[in-house]
Amino acid sequence: MKISIIATLLTFSLATQAQKEVELNKQGIEYAENGDLKKAFELFNEAIAVNPKFSNGYSNRGQVYRQRHEFDMAIADFTKSLELYPDNLNVLYSRADVYMDTNNFEKATADYTTIIDKKPTFPDIYFDRGFSYIRQAKYEEAKKDMENQLAMNPKDFKSLANLINIKKHLKLNQEALVDYEKLLKQFPNERDMNIVYNNRASLYMELNELEKALADASKAIEIKSDYDMGYLNRAEIYDKMGDKENACRDFKKAQQLKVESNKFFEADADYLSVKKLCN
Repeated sequence: MKISIIATLLTFSLATQAQKEVELNKQGIEYAENGDLKKAFELFNEAIAVNPKFSNGYSNRGQVYRQRHEFDMAIADFTKSLELYPDNLNVLYSRADVYMDTNNFEKATADYTTIIDKKPTFPDIYFDRGFSYIRQAKYEEAKKDMENQLAMNPKDFKSLANLINIKKHLKLNQEALVDYEKLLKQFPNERDMNIVYNNRASLYMELNELEKALADASKAIEIKSDYDMGYLNRAEIYDKMGDKENACRDFKKAQQLKVESNKFFEADADYLSVKKLCN
């Protein structure tokens, strides 16, 4: 009889503990959704203290770490959560995204690949892995992934836009130009059309079609008047056209907009040429 009572009390105690960690986790999520990351963090900590094997506590605390840009701690928490619950693909996806945040592209690719192996219909997963390949300059692999993403969703703007850039890197220039026309017709009101026009301007410049390049760069700036990369691109086009006055005007504007701090900025030969011209 005593053994039976002890077993019953133990079962009740474990159930109460489980309810406590779940409730703490739920409260933490509510605080996080309302922007109070400090309180959310405290509650996730409490949930983990109640049950150190509570995988959701680690994954949610990892999200707070990520928002606080404490990326190493975020990765550690996501990894711990996965040790406790290996099949949670959402946590694996979050860890891959943190690897992308920290430019650890090979590890991000590995996590995205694991997700594809387990669930190839996971939303946007081919795009995400394709983008990780782009950041590693693995353009053939990136091309296949963007094409797979478009096969699942033919009207995916970001995948088509990135596929065009991949084709440019692979010197499939005429295919890229055809895709630009398709993109501009299908998505005339997309938010990032300034980037599309600016990228096509770069391709036209590479093909030495400078008037078309100038028109596209000007359209990009018309869409977004403070577009740093647009001004720099147009400055480089004017430089190639021998128009020093307009080249230096746009180069100065790009510098005022701190174009060198743009994550996509590259100090290539065209940049060095216009910089030399205007300094």
